[in-house]
Amino acid sequence: MWMKNKRFQRLGGGILERFGLRLWSRLQFSALGGRKDPEIVAVLRQIYHERRSLLSAFEQYLVYAAARAQRKRPGAMAEVGVYRGASARLICEAKGQKPLHLFDTFTGLPESTAEDRAIHRAGQYESSLESVQAYLAGYQNVHFHPGRFPESAAAVPEDSYCFVHFDVDLYASTLACLQYFYPKMVPGGIMLSHDYGLLAGVQQAFDEFFADKPEGVIEQPTTQCMVVKL
Repeated sequence: MWMKNKRFQRLGGGILERFGLRLWSRLQFSALGGRKDPEIVAVLRQIYHERRSLLSAFEQYLVYAAARAQRKRPGAMAEVGVYRGASARLICEAKGQKPLHLFDTFTGLPESTAEDRAIHRAGQYESSLESVQAYLAGYQNVHFHPGRFPESAAAVPEDSYCFVHFDVDLYASTLACLQYFYPKMVPGGIMLSHDYGLLAGVQQAFDEFFADKPEGVIEQPTTQCMVVKL
């Protein structure tokens, strides 16, 4: 599958990638508008018009819906791969009073490995910490951890999570997320990842990690996948 998508991933969040997402999301917003809470659809549309997101409308909604479903469970929430803060804002809208820990280099992607098929370049998807902090300034209990993950989590006190969202694009980064969060997930906790159906490295990391685990990887009709901790 990665061969079919390699050209699009090289666009790196530029004009052509955003143009494609805009056309696709318009159709999806039409579908969401007739059957979902108009207030959250309005938030998704606002983020879309601000051009802060590289997720489609359906992908944005899945982040929100999964996080909202978990807010009564024990444990914190987290996101690795924040970019400009769009999906983090969706989690903020859904999380209630729960702590949200946000991890990103804020200097773009690290180097890729052979598993990633040379699709991305180092430094791609850069966004400043200060701009994301300003974007999410209206939400409480949000904690920023700049740097390379999982080293950036060394001082984080949380030992349990009910919801985590990964959008890290690379094999090694995805594997690091799974190794760190899997033992910390509460029973019924959700790990949701972008790009499983789009990037070979992300899919390989999930498939390898869960090969000997009791949980199955639930592929979504979007590019996402989900794992529910048993």
